[in-house]
Amino acid sequence: MNDQRPTLRFVGGLLVLSALLLTTGCRVPFFTARPEPVQREILSFHTTIEATQLRRVAVLPFHRSEGIGRSATAMDENMTAALRELGLHEVLTVSVVERDALLKRDVIRANRITTDELLAIRDALKCDGVLIGRIEQFTSYDPIAIGVTADLVSCLDGSVLWSATGHFDGSRSDVQREVEAWYKRAVTSTNIAGWKQTLESPKMFSRYVAERLTLSIPVPGK
Repeated sequence: MNDQRPTLRFVGGLLVLSALLLTTGCRVPFFTARPEPVQREILSFHTTIEATQLRRVAVLPFHRSEGIGRSATAMDENMTAALRELGLHEVLTVSVVERDALLKRDVIRANRITTDELLAIRDALKCDGVLIGRIEQFTSYDPIAIGVTADLVSCLDGSVLWSATGHFDGSRSDVQREVEAWYKRAVTSTNIAGWKQTLESPKMFSRYVAERLTLSIPVPGK
């Protein structure tokens, strides 16, 4: 569901603030563009046409809340694959070591990214956009649940071109309906468990989540 929160008025405001970023070193206010919805939906997001116009995007491994284990790396792998499958950008895979050399902290949690950080990412990875994110929840046992936030940021002017926050709980009937529809469309496996195996596999469930997130980026002509 595309909630209409980030009105284009505010997106414009972000662009103005971003211009200030590159001249004054001010910060990019990620979370101010995401007021809490009255009713908790599976996914809330905002996007811009500029999100489709980036040529080369680096996907940084997502930072994780305390206590989240190694199984959450499946989210990084699937997010990179899902963005690549859109066919909009050249997508770069970045290691945790590379990420930590470029970003010394969790910028989503800190609610800011500096001019120097963006320029360092641009120069080191030769990209004009960077996808950053944070995994707030990753429950890898039944019922699987993933809570995640992601931002696509321009390395050229600091603007947030696409942003999504989702909570995907495998015990919810609306999530199960989505998983069933996704499985029929995207998975060719003949496993006897069918779509329900997704609810028991962190790797498959994170694949569903990653595709659900990236499909909120507009694809021209579709």
